[in-house]
Amino acid sequence: MLTPLPKNALQIAVVETRTRVQDGMLISSEAKELFLEAVIQDFQLQLGQTSAHVLGIVIQLLTRGKVRVDFRDYAVRFELGEGQPVMERTQAVAIFDDYVKRQKSDGVPSSDVTQKIMVQAPRVSLPRVGR
Repeated sequence: MLTPLPKNALQIAVVETRTRVQDGMLISSEAKELFLEAVIQDFQLQLGQTSAHVLGIVIQLLTRGKVRVDFRDYAVRFELGEGQPVMERTQAVAIFDDYVKRQKSDGVPSSDVTQKIMVQAPRVSLPRVGR
């Protein structure tokens, strides 16, 4: 039996704190409030449409209440907004899956698209032995 989702990604408030670092020194820090859907969209653009990293970030945020993601010159910390409870992993996955399904119905490219990726082993040149 399927249980209804408590909320969807558009209803979950998140506080984002973006910190810029240069040469180990804090340059700036800014915080803003947004919704989980915007967080997912941003990371899908940065990390790839079907990236497992995006799922990991969302799961950590929803089950622990906060997550930090470090990039080369900045770090982003997400925390659930005021009054947003943490949830079980199964609920967090269901919220992410619901978001992905809604994007498919909105005409956004999804996993239905097949990509052809060819991986070729590099050529190995063996040293020639003198005659």
